[in-house]
Amino acid sequence: MKSGLKNIYIYTFFYSFLLLNPIWVLYLLNLGYSIFYVTVLDVVFYLSIVLTSIPMGRITDRIGRKTALFISSLLTGIGIIFFGLFQSFIGIAISYTVWGVGVAINSSALESVTYEYSESHNLKYLQIIGAVNFLSALSVAIASLLGGYIGEYISLRIVVLITALVVLFSSVYTLKLKERKRDNPQRKLALKLGYYVRDRRILSIILLRVALLLNFNMMLIFKQPYYKEMGISTGIIGVIFFADVLLRGLASLNTQRFAFIAKNRFFAMLFFTSLTFFTIYIPGLIENFFSLIFLILNSVIFGFYSNILSEEVNILVPSEVRATVLSVVFLVSSLMTAFAEPFLGYSATVIGLEKTLLIFSVIFLIISTFAILIHIMGRENGEFRLVLDKKGD
Repeated sequence: MKSGLKNIYIYTFFYSFLLLNPIWVLYLLNLGYSIFYVTVLDVVFYLSIVLTSIPMGRITDRIGRKTALFISSLLTGIGIIFFGLFQSFIGIAISYTVWGVGVAINSSALESVTYEYSESHNLKYLQIIGAVNFLSALSVAIASLLGGYIGEYISLRIVVLITALVVLFSSVYTLKLKERKRDNPQRKLALKLGYYVRDRRILSIILLRVALLLNFNMMLIFKQPYYKEMGISTGIIGVIFFADVLLRGLASLNTQRFAFIAKNRFFAMLFFTSLTFFTIYIPGLIENFFSLIFLILNSVIFGFYSNILSEEVNILVPSEVRATVLSVVFLVSSLMTAFAEPFLGYSATVIGLEKTLLIFSVIFLIISTFAILIHIMGRENGEFRLVLDKKGD
């Protein structure tokens, strides 16, 4: 294995080693916050991503992916440390702000450096991003298994602080990353960003990724209390999260092998969004072993189909604005999460998690349907042709 790819893999593993994954909502509930206030605090996290995604994407395009990932590790680690130390609403909000900026940088920088490494070394992107996301999922899975039991038998706060130290350690491997030299991306950046985002092929992909990320974000909030309502212990929740994340990672790892399923873009949109809808809707109807299977299937679909959409948008967007365009995906998904979470959190508190999942399934269906309609409209207008700016334009 080439050293550059090895360093990307190792960095991904340590950055993703989130021991707090199965317990962070339980940690806040243990501090006395209701699900509604947990979601209100989460709004701060997602608004920090909203406000910094495009600026951080532009900075990433300017300073390079390597430096951006180093800064991301530091900010994420420091934010998690604050999360473990502060108990007040303001203190946790500050931790979420720092943490959110770190995630905003990482979200576009890691995907960009992975695509550009694959392209410059004539490697298959789906295979590489599949391996990256598998290692990320494997890391989270192992961490979830450990974090659940550490949280149950030692301390939830210890779980949070150890997580922070591991994330900080990941910054060491960013120093070993190599990236190709790129042209100065600042010229006509705003014009280019608007040009690419308005292309309906790209816009439909962005909206589908937004729907999937919104689904992913909301499931992170709701799965833990949902399993608690089923009478499952914290340690076993860690085991469930281990299986959940590991299966998501295996789906991601095998994206290249099963990519033919999504060869027809329109069919893939209909199939995977419909299936995702039912993995949210069914747990809202029933709360038993079958609902658990559907919630895990929700993660598996995300692991596979998000890679397909990632490749499609990376192919359509040139390097000099790639991180900035990708940041739009995380900006919009974070903004929608910030709007949806307090409403759904209040709903979960008042009418229960099951009915709230039914409401969210409809929200997901509306967004994904809108994305598919944009795709259809684009097809009716003929194939779009992206004209890359010539040097000196």
